[in-house]
Amino acid sequence: MNIFPAIDIIEGKCVRLTKGVLSDKTIYENSPVEMAKIYQDAGFNTIHVVDLDATLGKGNNNQVLDLIRKKIDIKIEVAGGIRSKDAINDKINQGFDTIVIGTFAIKNIDDVLNLKDSLIKKLSIALDIKDNQIVSHGWKQTNNQSLGYIVNRYNDRPIHSYFVTDVANDGMLSGLNIKTFSSIKKLTNKHITIGGGVKDLNDLELSKINGFNNVVVGKAIYENKITIESLAQFNAQN
Repeated sequence: MNIFPAIDIIEGKCVRLTKGVLSDKTIYENSPVEMAKIYQDAGFNTIHVVDLDATLGKGNNNQVLDLIRKKIDIKIEVAGGIRSKDAINDKINQGFDTIVIGTFAIKNIDDVLNLKDSLIKKLSIALDIKDNQIVSHGWKQTNNQSLGYIVNRYNDRPIHSYFVTDVANDGMLSGLNIKTFSSIKKLTNKHITIGGGVKDLNDLELSKINGFNNVVVGKAIYENKITIESLAQFNAQN
């Protein structure tokens, strides 16, 4: 199991939101590039970077993302407002390793399924769960399609992974809701990355025991609930 430290960006700054609510954000001192370097130097092999401005339709942080990619040698999983084939291609051409798509993947399933395998293999399909339903558009819109339907459609294509977020717990430091994540694990043999609510190393042990492939950790790092050193050590042992 791999730990993916998270870097969420608004207006060029590192932030963390609570339950995805823009008005409930915390801004942190280190720049996104500085944080990426810290994670790289600590020995992580992948970081998870989110352009929250793009997610929320309030512009983008393309220059910051480009700078991170140029300064950082490890793998980068990028997310946020990637809602078309052209946007996917742009991120691939920028050199990002895995592209997380949510709204586009949920609202335009046929368009995504028809992409070439070379693109599909770089895609992580975001399944954002709120009140047992899939949400999109920055977690503001509820989707009527069932989780099973969406997963079954993508199971037949060589996607990189599913990226599952428990919206109710995201940024809450309340602990992982393994029940939510396990409901998806029963539907697929694809790799699964989970996030939303990690509060301590016990959450990571639980994730490992339950067979998840990757866990994103964000606020627990920034709020000093888990040290980067202990995370890196855990990551190196798994």
